[in-house]
Amino acid sequence: MIANQFINRIILLTFLTASPCFASHQVMDGVTSYPIVIEQQLPFSDLGDSRSISLIGSESVAYINFGSRLDEVVSKVSLNLDFISSPALLSLVSHLKVFLNDELMGVIPIKEGEQGSRVRYTIPFEPRFLSDFNQIRFEFIGHIHHTCSDPNDPSIWTEISQTSTLRLQVQKNQLRSDLSLLPAPFFDRRDFNGLSLPIIMGDEYDLETVRAAGVLASYFGVLADWRSIDFPLLFNELPQQHSIVLMTNNNKPDFFQDFPDAEDAVVQMITHPTNPYVKLLLIVGKDSQDLMRAVQGLVLGEQLLTGAMATIDKLQQVQKRQPYDAPQWLNTNRRVAFSELVDNQLSLQVEGRNPPAVQVNLRLPADLFTWQSRGIPLALNYHYSPPLEDDSGSRMSLLINNQFIEAFNLTKRGEGADEQRIRVPLIEDALGYFDRINIPAFKVGSNNRIAFKFSFASLTGGKCQSIQPSKQFAAVDASSTIDFSGFPHYIEMPNLRAFANSGYPFTRMADLSDTVVILPTQASKAELQTFINMMGFMGQYAGYPSINVALKESWSAKTLADKDVLSIGIIPQLQQRLIEQDEANFVLKASSRLLKLPIKNEQKSDYQWTIRSEGKQAPIDVISVNAEGHFAAIAGVQSPFDRHRSVVSILAKTPTDFKLVTEALNDKGKIQYIYGSVVIFKSNELASYNVGEHYYLGELPIWTLVLYHFSHYPILLALLAVLLVMIITIVLWRILRVVNKRRLAIKEADG
Repeated sequence: MIANQFINRIILLTFLTASPCFASHQVMDGVTSYPIVIEQQLPFSDLGDSRSISLIGSESVAYINFGSRLDEVVSKVSLNLDFISSPALLSLVSHLKVFLNDELMGVIPIKEGEQGSRVRYTIPFEPRFLSDFNQIRFEFIGHIHHTCSDPNDPSIWTEISQTSTLRLQVQKNQLRSDLSLLPAPFFDRRDFNGLSLPIIMGDEYDLETVRAAGVLASYFGVLADWRSIDFPLLFNELPQQHSIVLMTNNNKPDFFQDFPDAEDAVVQMITHPTNPYVKLLLIVGKDSQDLMRAVQGLVLGEQLLTGAMATIDKLQQVQKRQPYDAPQWLNTNRRVAFSELVDNQLSLQVEGRNPPAVQVNLRLPADLFTWQSRGIPLALNYHYSPPLEDDSGSRMSLLINNQFIEAFNLTKRGEGADEQRIRVPLIEDALGYFDRINIPAFKVGSNNRIAFKFSFASLTGGKCQSIQPSKQFAAVDASSTIDFSGFPHYIEMPNLRAFANSGYPFTRMADLSDTVVILPTQASKAELQTFINMMGFMGQYAGYPSINVALKESWSAKTLADKDVLSIGIIPQLQQRLIEQDEANFVLKASSRLLKLPIKNEQKSDYQWTIRSEGKQAPIDVISVNAEGHFAAIAGVQSPFDRHRSVVSILAKTPTDFKLVTEALNDKGKIQYIYGSVVIFKSNELASYNVGEHYYLGELPIWTLVLYHFSHYPILLALLAVLLVMIITIVLWRILRVVNKRRLAIKEADG
């Protein structure tokens, strides 16, 4: 057997290195051998700035970042800047400096007559100063008087439009076939664009092969992080871009029919047969079980892979994942240091008189129960260039999700208190033990952003000349901590907002080991595509590949017990089960669709996912229509197979309509409007409905559980409290009466 495997590997290597079709150094007839040059134009809105950039005050600073892909060489760069400056600025002495990776690239003067008008200016960059990750820094110098200079005068400002662009001339680079480059070039961390990665297979696939494609998509979803994702599924097609090919001995794409049969689980990188600038990642197994082992070896052992080909010998899960241990989620069992929440501790430091905010991002479990919380302990340490006076007006402002929380004066000491302890508010605390602003600050299940905004006031002396140091620095200490420990997990369901923002309840287990995905028998390509994309989203949400997800097209009630179910497409058996138990709030059959409407369609705040519904979600109307046009939906209900589990169904009128769902989940603007138990998608529109029976997942302490569920019935709660006091009083009275009788009896016996 070992000899056969060795011979097979030799044949495989000989085939791939010697065959003209696959030799990386050769080019097929008709394919140009000269380098491909591409023109790219990147607007600032695609580089992370959805708003215009405000530079307020002299010496204010702003940043824009962009990357350079491994398989591309940037040969020419220019910045096309579109901005408007204050009409109060003096010409010549006011100007805008532009740096690339801390190297001055050019200075834009504010010319007479251009103040208050839109100005377009082009600055060429020196490509030799480019690196893998690049930063453009804008530094604004503004003056409104020749003799009296107040750098913080509100008349000193410049606004850079988000329509400003970065123009690149890119030359394609031929890469070697080496697995040590992974995940590049299939995913490149330096590329800020969305990820589109085709997955190719033959048309003799089975469900395990499809599951392998889903696990692979979840891995690249983890890598893509905040980027949009799409994994086009192709059968027997070979696109002109970096792609992944899944093969077994019985299921090879047409263009790989002569590929040698495999005896092991193999991962290999080769050059595209007709395009020397494109790579293919081959994942090969003798059968679909071997193929899954190869995929799992890739997603878990990427760092171990080197050379053109690697064989996955053994894969074993030593310990099962635990609930809520998703790497993407904040650890809620202990205090977490800021150093764990940033990739580079230098990002916690800023400079300038009015510097950009220090930002820390975190994601919380969707079912974190924060009802009547007194706030989140935040132990904050920070340092800064000290002002000349304690009451200079310099301050550090704390914002969470763009909501102002609190401001702290910056003193001559140059640092915060030894440990500035803050209670970051969640919702109003009626007991009032802590000084705080009652703002529901954190969004559980969503990406949260804590911002520390430093602003340094200037002092003037003599003839209005500024005596404040021109360069200011500030830093939040990486040892600062935030503590979400002690909160129970409890949430009202169905909750499609939790699903759209964090994949809950499926991502409760990061590897989706408690999840079963159901597909229709003989599922269409679009339904398979939707499954693969959904696994990509789950990887994004959890930060871990979905290696233990189960995929089925035939099932029974027993197989779905103790499992959360994700249903893709119209499953008649499941749909009928929900209708029989009167749990279906939405039904779709071909062009026919039925929807239950609530008494009041209440949209709960993003922040109050754990606030109990007011009982207005009960159905009062049912509407059924038959219509044409693009239509899709997501519906959530309690599982008919286990009352502690959930079913989420993704439905579409036609196979092409499934893209309405994946496009919406890629659109951060649309996700904020997803909530409740049913979401309907029509072309570019969506509508959410909070309708039907609600249920609860998780556990609470008994007293909290009683208070929470009776919080909407204060009179009843008061009566229960009176009854409880009466019962306690009666019990105490009886106890005291018995004690008194014993005392009197002892006294009479002694007398």
